[in-house]
Amino acid sequence: MHAMEQMKWTETRVKDDKRLRKRVDELLQRYYRLPLLIQQAEETINGGPEYLPPSSLVVNYTPSEVQNNPHPMKEQQHHDYAVKQAKKELVVLKNEFGKLHAIRFYLSQDELTVWDEKYNRRFVRDTHVIDRLGWGNERYYKALDGLRGQIADVFRLW
Repeated sequence: MHAMEQMKWTETRVKDDKRLRKRVDELLQRYYRLPLLIQQAEETINGGPEYLPPSSLVVNYTPSEVQNNPHPMKEQQHHDYAVKQAKKELVVLKNEFGKLHAIRFYLSQDELTVWDEKYNRRFVRDTHVIDRLGWGNERYYKALDGLRGQIADVFRLW
């Protein structure tokens, strides 16, 4: 299959498969949240911001003996496990962000515009995006199908 035939096949596959379309849409939306998720994973690894336990916010609350002296070994094991998981997650998140960011450099301008207009917001309907852009249905859906096809191809979702 030639490259153009492969791309058309992928676009059609994504357009016709609702579950695949949903997975691609989730990735496109996730792009805008990934920097925050990466930051949270890095904070977990590096000790992160200290959070006050809920009990310290209650007036006249006296912690019990167990709360004042938690088992240090279990606490350390929990922390070590959280750091280990955060390191694994960080690798995955950075990889995902890198792929999505790189894709943006070879998309057509229409595909990039659709990505930014449709997926940088929560629950935006196609009709609203079409109206906001002032495009016809054919131009919009061609760009949307192309965008979804390329994402599915890069992440090998088909």
